[in-house]
Amino acid sequence: MNVEKTMASDQDDTRPNALRGDGVALVVDLDNTLIRGDVAIEALVRGIRRVAVLLAILRCLLAGPAAIKTVLARRVPVDAARLSYREEVLGVIAAARGAGRPVILATAAHWRTARRVAAVVGPFDAIIASSRRHNRKGAAKLAAIRALLDGRTFDYVGDSSADRPLWQAARTAYTVGIDTGVSGQVRLAAASGTLRMLAKAARPHQWAKNILVLVPLITSGQLTEPVQIARGLVAFVCLSLIASSIYLVNDVLDIDADRGHARKRYRPIAWGALTIPTALAAAVVGVSLGLALGGILLGPASLVALAGYCGLTLAYSIRLKAAIIADVLTLACLYTIRIIVGIAAIMVPVSFWLLLFSIFLFLSLGYLKRYVELRGSTRAAHELLSGRGYIPSDEGIVAMNGVAAGMVSILVLALFAEAMARGNSYASPALLWLLPLPLLYWLNRIWMMGRRGEVDSDPVAFALTDRTSLAVGAILAAILLAAKFIPFRAIV
Repeated sequence: MNVEKTMASDQDDTRPNALRGDGVALVVDLDNTLIRGDVAIEALVRGIRRVAVLLAILRCLLAGPAAIKTVLARRVPVDAARLSYREEVLGVIAAARGAGRPVILATAAHWRTARRVAAVVGPFDAIIASSRRHNRKGAAKLAAIRALLDGRTFDYVGDSSADRPLWQAARTAYTVGIDTGVSGQVRLAAASGTLRMLAKAARPHQWAKNILVLVPLITSGQLTEPVQIARGLVAFVCLSLIASSIYLVNDVLDIDADRGHARKRYRPIAWGALTIPTALAAAVVGVSLGLALGGILLGPASLVALAGYCGLTLAYSIRLKAAIIADVLTLACLYTIRIIVGIAAIMVPVSFWLLLFSIFLFLSLGYLKRYVELRGSTRAAHELLSGRGYIPSDEGIVAMNGVAAGMVSILVLALFAEAMARGNSYASPALLWLLPLPLLYWLNRIWMMGRRGEVDSDPVAFALTDRTSLAVGAILAAILLAAKFIPFRAIV
């Protein structure tokens, strides 16, 4: 028995013939059931980034969901091999096949998508799916199943409220999502905690980078003033809310690339444990809350700085991260904007030296981030990295640019020490000449560790957890504070 429902074209929804054979048919839903995730929503996210697809979708809005699914299935075909399949559901399918029972894939997804999935999972005895004219969801799906089976009973595996009519009509109601509302239901998988998955996708461990907003507190000598500390902490919270929200958007946009990555494929969105609509809704709430808190508690200057960070981060996620050179320049600017947010929060004058130093230091670390990715790549020498504008053979020039940018940051520190020696801003400006030495040591060390493969893909996150890096940072801060407040005579 191997009867597959096919459709000659998107305009022709041919009615499937009734199945023959013994045993109760097992009917399996696709979206959020056989796979974690919704193929139509994922295709929509990919499609709206292409002007031609976006225009085609807009033309189909009045025609309804079935027409939109057709456009997406044609223009943005799913890579079925990279979808996240549920092992529990695959096990039920294998058991049914082993018992000689008919297995039917019944989905509201387009038939082109359903057939691609069937090519990966294995042949189904029938496929019921949407076409340009028909959206096989809920009652429409149930009617198609009954027509196929000539009214015979079936078991159904689903996940959502739209499946309740099918569960009620089924002999056995299997669920991987909500309760079926039917007695004797069989739960195949525990529902994943949405809040827990949101917290994981928000990457709170990355908030450590936002400590940069407190740098102006140190450089301005206001680290002991409670009001300024409070304003700096508020800025940290606002920046963390926005950063986590953009991480959610970034993971939605990178869902395909993440699924092809050995480690990133287990991120909640790529894995399917967190739905795209939920992630995007949380991102909107997080950005709105971060901007609102910044504007109300810190003032308009901080609001503008936070909005600039949000806009540039979005631009990086959507386009700039794949643009050669522009990506690392953007990374350097994003780290520097964190310092600008801190400056705006405590309302101190902008330091030209601090911003210039920050740009070149983080440009060096941005290049190091790409260098580590290039060294760890298994792609051919002239094959682009996934989602990047670099090829492995760029490794040498990337390292050269990164080390050069780091040396320029050290030069900026030396020029800063020279400039401060002619003013009265520091009690002991001569101590500032000590600043380049620990930084020179640290930059050389981290680049050597990067070449040895001892730095992960994010050098800044590595530095914030590396004891030696933290010690160097403490030494730099101590030198700066001593130069600011302690007269040289008191030291000697």
